[in-house]
Amino acid sequence: MNPSSLDLLLRRFRRHMVGIRAARIVLILVVFPCAVASVTLPELLNRRGLFLLIAAGIALWIFLLAKSFQAARQVQTGSALLSIGQLNNAETWLRRAIEHFSLSTQSKIVACQHLAVLFFQRDAHQEVVLICRELLRSHIKGLRHIWVNVRLLLADSLLMLDKVAEAYEVILPVYNIPLNLADRMKLLPVRLRCELATDQTAGSVEELCEKVQIAELLDAPRAALVHALLAEACRRQSMPAQQAFLAERARLYHDLDRLVDRYPIIAPVAYSNYPPTPE
Repeated sequence: MNPSSLDLLLRRFRRHMVGIRAARIVLILVVFPCAVASVTLPELLNRRGLFLLIAAGIALWIFLLAKSFQAARQVQTGSALLSIGQLNNAETWLRRAIEHFSLSTQSKIVACQHLAVLFFQRDAHQEVVLICRELLRSHIKGLRHIWVNVRLLLADSLLMLDKVAEAYEVILPVYNIPLNLADRMKLLPVRLRCELATDQTAGSVEELCEKVQIAELLDAPRAALVHALLAEACRRQSMPAQQAFLAERARLYHDLDRLVDRYPIIAPVAYSNYPPTPE
């Protein structure tokens, strides 16, 4: 998807979100007054009016339910394809869910979130930033889990683009709310990278044991990354024993030479015992 196609898709998403809210208001303002007005009609007309109103309401409800079900199925299919790495097919299904109108705002929001994850896996971080900022403008804070994930994804991409100040600003509101364990696991590597990039290493080594425990729950590459980030924080805070322990744990989880290409901030730890080969 090129930038112009993504811009067009996001503008359509924005229009649909406004249209869905407007349609809900119109349904409330039209159906209820019609029902009240039908009561004041003569008995025969009253019955016919109520019958027609109920029939029209049921037909509209079935139509909108079918559209919402279709959108939810498209999102589900796109999510499943994304989870097994079929990114092109996943993109097709997620785009359909965003492009087709339905009254389900949540389906469209989830589709956009998955699309951002898809672009992140492609290392298309500028596109991730555009999608996530559009989602945050759509008042998704009521969907707390999605709101947290979108902010973490946005901060991660901003860090990959070396926009550290913006990343810190995005992630800061997440610090101020209680998080479940799954969200804390997602937050930790992004938070540590923000703190190290802004030289706030004193905060990185606070509650060190708890952070190590959370790191142990992550998949191998992220566990290695978090241990290496904590080791780098300990190095900067002159804590050599903790640095050595964490660096060794990081190497047990994953090859740090592969990680350092993506996260140069851990280079001092990655090369502490194995210096880079001179060119």
